[in-house]
Amino acid sequence: MKDLKLLDNGDSFREATYNLLKESNFFIDFNEEELRTLSRWSKAYIADTGCVVLHEGDKSNCLCIIITGTINIFKGLPNDEQLKIADVTAGESIGEMGIIDGEPFSASAIASEDSTVLLITSEDFQDIVNQHHDLGNKLLWKLSKILTARLRDTTKRLATLLTGKK
Repeated sequence: MKDLKLLDNGDSFREATYNLLKESNFFIDFNEEELRTLSRWSKAYIADTGCVVLHEGDKSNCLCIIITGTINIFKGLPNDEQLKIADVTAGESIGEMGIIDGEPFSASAIASEDSTVLLITSEDFQDIVNQHHDLGNKLLWKLSKILTARLRDTTKRLATLLTGKK
């Protein structure tokens, strides 16, 4: 199993982190000041092909934004089988539920190609919300919209499976 590789973690790397945030479609509605603040609370990692970014059942401890590449989402089934349930690409995120409710990851996320991901830990997310109210509120609204869209999609998919109708 491959591990995430930290790109860097110092003040000198904040500009590069800022540029990653600025280039990401996830943060398209965020201004320069907000991105600079987020760059102080974010860490960028390389996830080589096959790297497990999040592992189902582990304690949720981060929000993960995909900067480049593709991450496959797998749900564990009985008999140690894995069901691929989604592909997450640049500009999208994973780990939103856990950063809000603290429950373990509900699925595993594995890089299907070399990828760059940005992580914001649960503790840092909480600090952003507490110390930068407007920015924290903006992030929470963004996550709420993402979760709502995914719930609507899941409801639609479930109805299709149960009825056989599209």
